[in-house]
Amino acid sequence: MASEFIVDQSGRRKRVILTVEEYERLVDAAEELEDLRLAEEARERMRRGEADFLPWEEAKREIEGERAELRRRGEL
Repeated sequence: MASEFIVDQSGRRKRVILTVEEYERLVDAAEELEDLRLAEEARERMRRGEADFLPWEEAKREIEGERAELRRRGEL
């Protein structure tokens, strides 16, 4: 990973400069890790019998609503 650091007057690293490609790779990796964490959390809730399941049509409406909100905020 090629990166550059911005340091303060004492030489302590304060910021990092990455290529856009490297930044996007790190964001993708972080999102994938979060998805894996959420999936494991859901599996654990299922094992404990605590999972709440939604009918597909209701889940689909919720997902579409969340996507519409993300689009409205310019995050998707």
